[in-house]
Amino acid sequence: MSKYSQDVVKMLYDHQSEYISGQYIANQLNISRAAVKKVIDQLKADGCDIDSINHKGHKLNASPNRWYRGIINKVLESNHLVSKIEVYDSVESTQTIAKQSLVDNQYTMLILSDEQTKGRGRFNRNWSSSKGKGLWMSVVLRPNVSFAMIPKFNLFIALGIRDAIQAFSKDKVEIKWPNDIYINDKKVCGFLTEMVANADAVEAIICGIGINLNHQEEDFSDIIRHRATSIRLHNSEEINRYQFLKRLIEEIEKRYHQFLNSSFETIRDEYIRTSNIWHRKLTFTESGEQFIGEAIDIDNDGFLIVKDEDNQMRRLISADIDI
Repeated sequence: MSKYSQDVVKMLYDHQSEYISGQYIANQLNISRAAVKKVIDQLKADGCDIDSINHKGHKLNASPNRWYRGIINKVLESNHLVSKIEVYDSVESTQTIAKQSLVDNQYTMLILSDEQTKGRGRFNRNWSSSKGKGLWMSVVLRPNVSFAMIPKFNLFIALGIRDAIQAFSKDKVEIKWPNDIYINDKKVCGFLTEMVANADAVEAIICGIGINLNHQEEDFSDIIRHRATSIRLHNSEEINRYQFLKRLIEEIEKRYHQFLNSSFETIRDEYIRTSNIWHRKLTFTESGEQFIGEAIDIDNDGFLIVKDEDNQMRRLISADIDI
């Protein structure tokens, strides 16, 4: 990719409703018109929908289906959640990149990639992260909180992710406690929270998020097609990934602020209303033990209260739930 690609695509995005001339772009970047044409041609080859008309200029018709740092910086310029953004074409895992980026700094960060080749979810399960179809990201946050607060972090952030997806879905979006997001009993998003800490305090929370944005049914393998969905399958048109990213960061920022300043009790009723685990027999796996039970309640500390088949009440802080 040309070193000017990010600047050119940002200018086209800034002037998305109009044509801008090659000469204007050249003057802004202090390069030749021939160099501008070369960058434009490369952007088109990369999949950007750009109209080019002689004596009129160039116009970006729609946001591209890949991440461009220039557009992301523009879209997220008002965010207060992260101070540094890193964008990749392909990585093994954004979580791995995020962990490597922690060394010798105190940045809050957003790590985005068009593709993950070794994406993973909770319990080290594989997460399919195909190129151009979804949103694969990790957020590094630096809360000054105790270890005991970390389980509640998942519950606040789950609400933020749910709210963002709901804004783009015509069908109801629900949470499977503690942190999977579902539409019509099919998984649309999962996220993984990992903590970096020393003996005294939490140094960082790394939240890895995978969201199926524009998958069609045929994009899912036969193994997961019956239990996976995408936002596109619940919307009449393709999801604009930049608009969705903007809304997602806004909703996460809102819930993160709540997490830092409020108790779980303040969102408990809202979380319960948006959960999909009630009034059904479920299979729970906790610390290697599997049992069948019914979710009864979530207490003010965020623990799930479950009645098992022996009518014993169990209080779970984390578990795998099979719906």
